[in-house]
Amino acid sequence: MEWLQRISRVVRSQINSLVEETEDPEKILDNAIAAMEQELIAMRQALAQAIATNKSAQRQLAHHQKAAQKWYERAQMSLDKGNEPLAREALINRQSYQTQAQGLEQQLKQQNQVITKVKQDLRNLEHKYGEAKTKKSLYLARLRSAMASQRLQEIMGNLQPGSSSSVFEQIEAKILELEAQSELTQSYNVDPLEKQFAILENHHQIDEQLTDLKAKKLVSSKLEQPSVINSEIEEINTKIDQI
Repeated sequence: MEWLQRISRVVRSQINSLVEETEDPEKILDNAIAAMEQELIAMRQALAQAIATNKSAQRQLAHHQKAAQKWYERAQMSLDKGNEPLAREALINRQSYQTQAQGLEQQLKQQNQVITKVKQDLRNLEHKYGEAKTKKSLYLARLRSAMASQRLQEIMGNLQPGSSSSVFEQIEAKILELEAQSELTQSYNVDPLEKQFAILENHHQIDEQLTDLKAKKLVSSKLEQPSVINSEIEEINTKIDQI
């Protein structure tokens, strides 16, 4: 799985660099998917080259095996005709081709193992690539949430215990100071004539309220007098009846 591990490192590296640069999460995913696409292209090219090399080695193996068999038949023919030295030369050539054929067989065995592994890694990467494209929206939402949480933790980490309350207290004190300055400025900016009329208007309102109170009291006292006279008349009548 060396291919997938390398791809994973590349993708993580790009994501980390983009997160540090506070890039848009969608751009992060797009770049990650683009990186996977490039790796897919590279793996497919490597696989195609490995298959081409493997087929070339198979052809060479077949050629060497055929040549070895040909020189073996020539050695038999030479020996049948009583030419032992020529038969020996033919066997030497046969052995050379056999040795090369054995090396090609070992090479093909290793190549087949590599091709099988690359095909499996390619299938895994294609699956992950398709999954990434399908779940891009889900990954985007999760990535944005993770980045927001990370930034929140950084902000909270920068705040010392009690610092938030002290900040608000400072802000409130500043607001009160500004309000007091504003009121003081307004009092200084009042026209002296306007100020005198304002005082007169206040005194006039007080005089009106006092006059109103006096009038109410006078009415109340006049209403009370008849009731007192009636009470005295009733008292006299009561005494007369008793006589």
